[in-house]
Amino acid sequence: MKIEQLRQRLAEERLAGLLVTDKINRRYLCGFTGSNGLLLVTENKLRLFVDGRYTQQAQQQTSNVEIHEVPITSSLLEVIRPFVSGLALGFEAATISYQTFIGLQELMGETQGKLIATTNLVEILRMTKSAEEIAAIKKAAKIADLTLEMILPMIRSGMTELELANEIDYRSKQIGSEGPAFETIVASGTRTALPHAHASQKKIQANELIMIDFGAIYQGYYSDITRTFAFGEVSKKIEETYQTVLATQKQAIQAVALGKTLATIDRVARESLETAGLAQYFSHNLGHGIGLSCHEYPSLAPKEALRIEKQMTFTIEPGVYLPETGFGIRIEDDILVNQTGQGEILTNFNKEWMTIDCDR
Repeated sequence: MKIEQLRQRLAEERLAGLLVTDKINRRYLCGFTGSNGLLLVTENKLRLFVDGRYTQQAQQQTSNVEIHEVPITSSLLEVIRPFVSGLALGFEAATISYQTFIGLQELMGETQGKLIATTNLVEILRMTKSAEEIAAIKKAAKIADLTLEMILPMIRSGMTELELANEIDYRSKQIGSEGPAFETIVASGTRTALPHAHASQKKIQANELIMIDFGAIYQGYYSDITRTFAFGEVSKKIEETYQTVLATQKQAIQAVALGKTLATIDRVARESLETAGLAQYFSHNLGHGIGLSCHEYPSLAPKEALRIEKQMTFTIEPGVYLPETGFGIRIEDDILVNQTGQGEILTNFNKEWMTIDCDR
């Protein structure tokens, strides 16, 4: 089904085929998970070109795909030459390496073909998820929820952010994650004002904020969750700011509806923070698509005109970062646009204001 949808898009663009170089798009279209290879999609054929390291893997993971091994004595360009000569082929402009592009460009020039830049042809298909994909994302979200349940009782004064991040990665794998969705973020104290702080050797101290941002992977599908906690007593201003960010996130989720643009949802959050005098401290998009990649098309951004459809999955994660005040707050959940057209929350760990005992 997805291949036929892609072929229809190619016909609309008057392309004879698409050279798929993006690893995630290759996996989506044919099931091959190897880190290297080229997939050629044409009107009636799927051809996957791999070197000898991946031949058996490609045969095991794919069906209805011609596997072509690139001999060690040859090159990819020579092997694909008979299959691309004279064709007008699209290529993935956002992800192709410069070296690969130059080689393909020379090859197409030699064979009277054309190489035409495309953007998001496959990503648009990935944007709406099948029932199987949604089930995998839900499982990844559940693993993240359970990991937080396991981790919070383990937090102690004096442990480093990096130690806590390592525990998160270990425990999530222990209960089924294939690995961290990205480099797990643990920030404490004034470091919470860094939107994407790397976990550091800073020791977690009593009476400060802790921000945890991580995700799990299940059957190749990702989750992504952020929670911010008080570790002991913090100022009333911090708690009030947290309640504002939480209310903003809830309003944005409530605003999700079929036909609305993603920019509209982003605007709901910014207007909420504007009312509270905090909009200037919200320095990133409201969210991003999530699926076979943790950060995928589309973004919930101020200029994103794409309209919401059923079975889209994305994050909603407003945040405010106040370095002069010495703290930041972000709250993030994974959202499914369900069959009623509403935003269904997939990450369900508690996000109401929470104070963790720092004296244990």
